[in-house]
Amino acid sequence: MKVLLIAEDDQTINALVPVIKKSGAEIIVYRWLLKALDNVEEIAPDMAIISTAEYPRHWKTFVQFTKSGIGGVVPKVILYNSRPMNDDEKSKARSLGVFGMFGSLDAKGLEELENYLAGKKDEAFGFVSNGPKFELVFTNPKNECLVTGLVKSVSESRIEFASDIPDLVKNLCAGDTIERATFGENKVYKHISAKVLSNGARLELKLT
Repeated sequence: MKVLLIAEDDQTINALVPVIKKSGAEIIVYRWLLKALDNVEEIAPDMAIISTAEYPRHWKTFVQFTKSGIGGVVPKVILYNSRPMNDDEKSKARSLGVFGMFGSLDAKGLEELENYLAGKKDEAFGFVSNGPKFELVFTNPKNECLVTGLVKSVSESRIEFASDIPDLVKNLCAGDTIERATFGENKVYKHISAKVLSNGARLELKLT
């Protein structure tokens, strides 16, 4: 098994590396999440462990990108939360299909990590939904940035989309065409294109 560890703090790295090595896994450490994202296809990890306190927004981008399958690999993602997540963040992690999370570097936290490395998932962490979950990943045609987020509503071929990082889509205008997009329903993905209908509190798109 190959494990990608993404963290900046030396204390975090020094605590987690021995546990990962003990599991028999090959380990690769990146201190820059976006650099890891650029190279994830080449690395092809079976599991990725991300320190969320150091990347409070970009961990979501990493998870959505890898879950989309665009990078050619879909690793199990474990979140290390040195700062407790609020309920909204936990819900977001569950909806993104995160495999698990732990919140400390003490014996209890490291034991939780060992269990995840052994393939044991805490079923209580699994996301349960009474309806479909829609996701969208696309490249902004004006700045070539990767945009990830959740579809808030679907009506025929129209959708309302909320970006994880709103600044990445604020330059889109009605009439703009998005040629490269991946649309997911309950983790089943297909490639689509879309046209921007409006860009206000949310981005309204028509799938084409």
